[in-house]
Amino acid sequence: MYLIINWIIFIRFTYKMNYPPNNQFKLNENVFRILIEQSPSPVALYVGAEMTIMIANKTVIDIWGKGPDVIGRTYFELLPELEVQGYHDVLRDVFYNGTAYEGKEQQVDLVMNGRLETFYFNFTFKPLRDENGEVWGILNTAADVTELVLTRQQLTEKEERMQFALQAAELGTWDLYPNQQIVIWDDRCKELCGFKKGDDIKYPDLLTYVHPEDADRLRMAVLNAYNPEKNGSYDVIIRTINADGSLKYWIHLKGNAYFNEAREPMRFTGTVQDITREILDRQEQEKLIALINNTADVVALGNMHGDVTYINKTGYAMLGISTAKDALRPGIDYFTDSDKQRVADEIEPSVRKTGRWNGEMHYRHFETGETIPVYLSCFRIDDPLTGQAMGMASVARDLRPEKEARNEQYKLLSLIDHSSDFVSLSDLDGNVSYVNAAGRAMLGIKNKEDAKRHNSEYIMPGELEKLKNNINTSLMNKGQWSGEVIYRHFETGEAIPVYGTTMLVYDAATGKPQGRASLARDLRREIADRKALMDSERLLQSITNASPAALWMADKNGDIIYVNQTWVDWTGIPYQQHIGKGWANSIITEDRERAIATFISDLQARRFYEVDFRIKRRDNEIRFCIASGNPQYNADGDFTGYIGTCVDVTDKMTAELQLKLKNQELNEQIKQFEFVTDFMPVQLWTARTDGVIDYVNKRAIDYFGLAANKIAEPDWLDGIHPEDQPGCIEAWNTAFATGNIYQYEFRLKDKAGNYKWHLTRALPFIIDGKTIKWFGTNTDIDEQKQLQRQKDDFLGIASHELKTPVTSIKAYAQVLGAMLEREGEHKKAEMVLRMDAQVNRLTNLIGDLLDVTKINSGRLQFNKTWFDFNSAVKETVEDLQHTTQKHKLVEDFSATGKIYSDRDRINQVITNLITNAIKYSPHTDKIIISTRVEGNEAIVCVQDFGIGIPEDKKDKVFEQFYRVSGNKQHTFPGLGLGLYISSEIIKREGGRMWVNSVEGKGSTFCFALPVNGDSNS
Repeated sequence: MYLIINWIIFIRFTYKMNYPPNNQFKLNENVFRILIEQSPSPVALYVGAEMTIMIANKTVIDIWGKGPDVIGRTYFELLPELEVQGYHDVLRDVFYNGTAYEGKEQQVDLVMNGRLETFYFNFTFKPLRDENGEVWGILNTAADVTELVLTRQQLTEKEERMQFALQAAELGTWDLYPNQQIVIWDDRCKELCGFKKGDDIKYPDLLTYVHPEDADRLRMAVLNAYNPEKNGSYDVIIRTINADGSLKYWIHLKGNAYFNEAREPMRFTGTVQDITREILDRQEQEKLIALINNTADVVALGNMHGDVTYINKTGYAMLGISTAKDALRPGIDYFTDSDKQRVADEIEPSVRKTGRWNGEMHYRHFETGETIPVYLSCFRIDDPLTGQAMGMASVARDLRPEKEARNEQYKLLSLIDHSSDFVSLSDLDGNVSYVNAAGRAMLGIKNKEDAKRHNSEYIMPGELEKLKNNINTSLMNKGQWSGEVIYRHFETGEAIPVYGTTMLVYDAATGKPQGRASLARDLRREIADRKALMDSERLLQSITNASPAALWMADKNGDIIYVNQTWVDWTGIPYQQHIGKGWANSIITEDRERAIATFISDLQARRFYEVDFRIKRRDNEIRFCIASGNPQYNADGDFTGYIGTCVDVTDKMTAELQLKLKNQELNEQIKQFEFVTDFMPVQLWTARTDGVIDYVNKRAIDYFGLAANKIAEPDWLDGIHPEDQPGCIEAWNTAFATGNIYQYEFRLKDKAGNYKWHLTRALPFIIDGKTIKWFGTNTDIDEQKQLQRQKDDFLGIASHELKTPVTSIKAYAQVLGAMLEREGEHKKAEMVLRMDAQVNRLTNLIGDLLDVTKINSGRLQFNKTWFDFNSAVKETVEDLQHTTQKHKLVEDFSATGKIYSDRDRINQVITNLITNAIKYSPHTDKIIISTRVEGNEAIVCVQDFGIGIPEDKKDKVFEQFYRVSGNKQHTFPGLGLGLYISSEIIKREGGRMWVNSVEGKGSTFCFALPVNGDSNS
């Protein structure tokens, strides 16, 4: 290159001196041209400000794609497409300023055969000066690195795609080499198996965090996999634990062992999946069945012919049934002879026609023949999807205890016993007399008798001082105490943090305290959630430290505030010595001043920073690096500093060898990707950006019983249940149009023709802001759907069962109150009236449960009519004004006209919003109810000036069973169903509901309904 430049200078000098041409000069010029033209690298010489092409070898002409007649033409005329890319300006800058320009792997778009094609070059523009130092020409050299850049991009894309697929399926991978005792686990596998993501795991440590009860079974599964006679298959479910021995995950390990010619295991690899939620759901199902089996009532299921197909353990015990054969018989055999005709003539026809029957009947004891009076509730069970009758069920309550006057106490204790929170009763001295089922389960109390001990035994020893000085003192002085306290598990001694409330219980007659009542909420889940947040922050730190490139951050003054572990490892200098200006000490002396000057210049200009330099690594090896940084700005547009990387580019000289090795590695990774996806327990698929499926894994092939290319055809939609296809297509099209996550539940037909519920979920794979692929999974959720249906059936049974006796209690209470009033027992009558008010509250709660059951099963009925909207709102407001003396319900109505909707349901929503406003604004005296019409919607708003809702809780208040937590939660009782039911009613009426709230200042709940057609109709 220096020889070429010297020749150029000589020629330029000869021309400028106007020396007459001679043979020696022509010979020199010819030699110079031959040197350039025979150079394997692209070389060209441009003369003058107009950039006239004086010399260009064949290599550069081929790159330009313009033909051989380029000599004498200007660079700007020959390559006009480079003007918009900025290269014309670069040439002018080199010519006029005399500063050389060097491009590294820069993109250049050239017109080839009439089409714009993209190339990548390493090139230089070198200014050529005369004896006066003035630039007279530019020497252009270049190297085509297009293939290298594109190959690197392809490798990066493939690596990211495989990792993205594993993340989408939430799977970890593991790879063991038993003979060499080598362990290769990814971060997800480490986390699920109890380790930290940065841990270096040794072969003897593999079972460190395996639950002791599962360790032997795991070892046996591994030994079976290592047995070549058993094909090396490995499939086992185990638990992993935290360092303190507590449960961390349930995991499913699946894989295969591979053997050498000596039939020895040489490799053992597979996947690990978190199935904790699945196991816990299955346990919840078993609890539900156990709950039905152990309920005090007889629960029976039968078909539509009246034959009993199931009866719980209570039925076995109460009726003297010893075997399943005795239980599975026609339902009419359960009744006494005197009631059998009534079953045939009244009960079964009523259930088939109306869906239910209630009344008193008489069972018979199968062994003794004893007549057992029961209150029987029979009802038809309909398929929530098809509405078709599936069978009949009955719940029978033994009336014998009621006849002994113990029914009221039993029901009260049952309600408390089924609370999900800890509830206990004790005397004034703290001697516990009762703990509900949830409390006994939480603390490991075996039975009710074991719960009868002093309350000091329920807490950790370190909390005794708090009990004595804080809790007991506050209880005696103020009547209650609330705060955090640590309970202990009676069997394991585990510390259980709870938020507890203890209050005095007063005698209704004397008004004197007669005992204590305590409620406690388990805080372990909340604490675990906070820990998960901290873990995610540590994960981010681990990811940056695991980066193969050095990462750094600088503040607005240019001081380094962070470098990752990679940079520390490279330099061998402690972390703190890099902070501030110390980072430059890692650069060798010859490059340090230039690197610092470039950084200061770019910092002052707030522009992208890039510079190359050499560093001496901790092993004294000199390495070439390129540092780059992007300027950062806050939301107000103020400059905050840099975030950048430093890449080791020393190995660039061996690019061709690396390219070959990378191609081999790419092929191996593709094989591994297909190998790993075949072990996934879900159906994995990918789709192009036009929505066409182009890949499915083996699980999908096995499920459909079709070849992969058949599954990927457009006819794959035929496998979805016809009723689910429209919603599935709409969700799919929406996701593709918006780039959002695609998620939908549908029934999918397997190779046997059976439909099973699946959850499909897909994520867009995005590079440089552009979606290039979709990765998705189909997960079998058929079992969860069945569990959900059973839960809804149980809620329906429980709600119906509670409603009838509560109605009877209310009637008895009203009669008793009237009798006491006539007898002059006014105080007793007042107590009965209070009981009646509580029964009304219980009735409302039961009604909410029934509505939730109807909503979940799709059986909530609507009777739509035209009615005057403002009149309906006004009527509800006037009715509710009679229920409160403290609050003034202010009407602020605008004309709304008529709407077409279910008036009773709309009144139910308005009633719920106003009663909520009254309940949650105890210290104010005004609630504003307003109506208006906006666009094609009629809007109602209920504004209170009460406690308000925190900003992060507003979106949750419409969820099922959700109640805003806080120090005043005990003041506002309820199940958290009213707003959920109201929002579901409004949704089904085609409307919407929302809330605006400021904590401590109040809330405004609103809903809008469409104004359909002519309001005067």
